[in-house]
Order: sequence, then structure tokens, then C-alpha cells
Amino acid sequence: MNEKNSGLLLCIAMLVMLGAALVPIFGVKLPWLRYVFAGGAVLTLIAQVLTPAPANTLRVRRLARINVWAAVLYCVAAACLFINDAAMQRSWIAFLLAGAVIQIYATLMLAKLTKKA
Repeated sequence: MNEKNSGLLLCIAMLVMLGAALVPIFGVKLPWLRYVFAGGAVLTLIAQVLTPAPANTLRVRRLARINVWAAVLYCVAAACLFINDAAMQRSWIAFLLAGAVIQIYATLMLAKLTKKA
């Protein structure tokens, strides 16, 4: 998969996850939203795995792998939504935020390094 297609898939997947995460904030309780969030998380993981590293340096490859780990954290957050434990169902937000922070860092650093090269 080329970079353009994987970037489009990543944007769609992140928007799906964002929508599924924001709807409960407005007080709407829909039982199928966890499936939508899980689908977005899996699509994010697929897009991150299939996205080629923009350069072949060690640091850029490491940052690309960090993006994959952020997608894994999104999948863990989705798994927490399916566990029948109140504490685990609340902890999905922590995994979502951890993945978001890691992805923001890695994406900004990737953009900075590819601009240099």
C-alpha cells in the first residue's frame, strides 16, 4: 500500500475513533459504539503497519514503530470496552490518551526529520 492510501485509511480510522469516543461525552448511550471504536482502532493499526517509513534512517524507522505502538494502545483501549469490569471499562480513556500522546510526539518528530532530509 502506498503512502497516500495508507494516509487516507489512517485519517478515516482516526475520525471513526474520534466520533465513537466523543458521542458518549454528550450523554448519548449507544451500545454499538464500542464496536465502531474497535473497528477504528483495528483500521488504525492496519494503516500504521502498512505505512512505509518515509526515510531509511534508524531514527525514522524507530518513530514509525512508535506510531504502530500507539495503534496497539488504541486496540487495548477498545478491548477494555468489552471487558465486563467497571474499572476496566473506565480505563479505556487512559489507553486512548496514552496512544494519542505517543502518536502526536512520533508524528511531529517524523515531520521534522523528513523536512530536514
